[in-house]
Amino acid sequence: MKKGQPNINNELFLSLLEKGEKCAFETLFRLYYTKLVKISKGYLVYQEEAESIVQNVFLKLWENKASLGEVTNINSYLYTMTKNLCLDQLKHEKIKKKYIDNNYRIRSEIQHKFIHDETASLLLENELESKIIQGIELLPEKCRNIFKKSRLEGLKRSEIATEMGISHKTVDNHMASALRHMRFHLREFITLSQ
Repeated sequence: MKKGQPNINNELFLSLLEKGEKCAFETLFRLYYTKLVKISKGYLVYQEEAESIVQNVFLKLWENKASLGEVTNINSYLYTMTKNLCLDQLKHEKIKKKYIDNNYRIRSEIQHKFIHDETASLLLENELESKIIQGIELLPEKCRNIFKKSRLEGLKRSEIATEMGISHKTVDNHMASALRHMRFHLREFITLSQ
């Protein structure tokens, strides 16, 4: 036995763990945590991931303490658990990456097809323009005039108020109402572009 290392009877120690003795669990944690993090770090990229894996190892150990009687070598048991959890994490990351890559590829293809299909783009553009004109025409007259002056003629709030002889607040209220109406009227186009 090396100098400075505790003399731990494997069977006695495992029986203490099996009984749920917290001091045995804490001792095991102190003895193995750093070593298991280093092993885990060999498989994973980030320190936080490695630490999380090792915390899961100890959590599973505590949750399954009643079945520790089957374990013959705690050292091998902990190393194997750590390795297996790391491999599970890597498989999960690979599947997640594949899903994200596939999803990105599909979205890119759809966008590419849509952008390059001039007929569809022109059709959509014409439909949108028609829907905008229809939406503006459905506004009440005063609200419609203020909206047109603001959005089509590019006048500022103060210019509209002066030209129409109304207050800035009235301009703001009509614009807020018009924008709400237009958002609702063009909702299918707004959803499509987001």
